[in-house]
Amino acid sequence: MSIITFPESLKVARVTWAQQRNDVEFRSGFGAQAVELAGPLWSVTLEAAPGREADSGGWQALGMQLRGRTNQLELWNHARPVPRGTMRGTMTLNLDAAQGATTLSIVASGQASKTLLQGDLLGIGDNLTQQVVMVVEDAKSDGSGIISVTAEPPLRNAFSAGEAITWNRPKALFRRVNSRFSWESYAAVTEGFTLDLIEDWRI
Repeated sequence: MSIITFPESLKVARVTWAQQRNDVEFRSGFGAQAVELAGPLWSVTLEAAPGREADSGGWQALGMQLRGRTNQLELWNHARPVPRGTMRGTMTLNLDAAQGATTLSIVASGQASKTLLQGDLLGIGDNLTQQVVMVVEDAKSDGSGIISVTAEPPLRNAFSAGEAITWNRPKALFRRVNSRFSWESYAAVTEGFTLDLIEDWRI
């Protein structure tokens, strides 16, 4: 099994980014209650725009490299590749973050009075710990470039202070939902490239 990084050169016409919750609901005459059995996973659908058959090799090659559901795809959210907020620079965890945490203390030198906004995506960890989280409350850094961010979903792993935080195209690992990969060609035009993916951080 290998990790394939989505090529930056491939054009994406449409992207659906969703969260799949792993919960179960119990109902009775007294009401309902839901319990989460495992952490949520990102779910993504990518679609390529119709184009010249001669230009379709990149998408064809990507489908072949994934080998059905065998290999993982390292992918960022094409609709939000960088934060809407103004905070940039080299971000790291300012304090230890426990497994299950939804509040992160982040620091970046020279980033005083900068922001991270609702919907911004951040990456933390790599390989087995690799995770993308979404900022769910607007936040602003202090004069030292320290910002307290509330994010979802909760951290799957604990991280130590100094862990790198990725804001530029933060990537999660995905596996295809099914093994069939197809496309349609007619009159020198090729279309129908679609990838349905579910997050899979196990290596």
